[in-house]
Amino acid sequence: MGGIGIIHNPFARGNLRRPGIIEQLKSIVGDSGEVILTRNISELPEVMKEFSKKGYDLLAVNGGDGSMHLVLSAYLNALPGQPLPKVASLRGGTMNTMPNSVKLKGNTLYIARKLVTKYRSGAPMEVFKQHLVRLNDKYGFMTGIGVPPNFLAAYYSGTSTGPWQAVKVIARVIGSALTRGPYVKHLFEPAKCIVKVKGQEIAPREFSGILACSIKEIGLGFTFTPHAYDQPGHFQLLATTMSPFQIIPNIHKFWLGQDIIHPQVFSFVTDQALITPLANMRYTIDGEIYETEEPIEMSCGPTIDLVKI
Repeated sequence: MGGIGIIHNPFARGNLRRPGIIEQLKSIVGDSGEVILTRNISELPEVMKEFSKKGYDLLAVNGGDGSMHLVLSAYLNALPGQPLPKVASLRGGTMNTMPNSVKLKGNTLYIARKLVTKYRSGAPMEVFKQHLVRLNDKYGFMTGIGVPPNFLAAYYSGTSTGPWQAVKVIARVIGSALTRGPYVKHLFEPAKCIVKVKGQEIAPREFSGILACSIKEIGLGFTFTPHAYDQPGHFQLLATTMSPFQIIPNIHKFWLGQDIIHPQVFSFVTDQALITPLANMRYTIDGEIYETEEPIEMSCGPTIDLVKI
């Protein structure tokens, strides 16, 4: 049958500001596919099965990074072994790091129109071969422990979202670090866990931050994992025990994608890692925050075709 299936998350922060956009998307798609509204994560597995039955060959997600992570996880778990169709982000959230990383520009309606126009004309769509990171039964592009989820929690607690809110959090962290205040201590509270990369344990068991990414850029232009594409089927894992007073003077290197050579920075290009919490541990995948006391097995997930238009 073919066609375009758009999964619309009405609760994505970008979509909350424009509740009428779903009707605009339906008008754009017309008879070339379907716009499917989902209100609960539990709906996604059945939605994905129906999506597959209808034979849609393009899966578009109108939400941010978190919505994409949840949709991909639902598809891969509900339809094990079945290859994903082409995947596109409609940039409907406030965090759009993944589409930024593949240089997908434009707003939701602009991207939707371009996709539908190309689909109807039969023109080839430009795609980027992108592998995923798998954490137990969850799939995404970037995951973090320690500072990353703590930073996101602070970001989400603000009165607004977007780049300026992230900049405000960073500025507050730097100010707190200069005065050795409680805010920076909270954000840099170490994660207590055992980290093994291909069976080899990294010596410390308290980390200020851990990142495992299959994309280079993680937001605001910061390139913490510049080696994410060095080897097909691998991701970059970066772990550190550095204090904020050691990290802040090096922050420009993270923005420029430069390697930091330091005895408290551990960097690996790998396809396998095991994180075993020593206490309840908070972690994030593509902006979604979770907690666990169970081990997290990391591996490289499938490679998908990300549409760049």
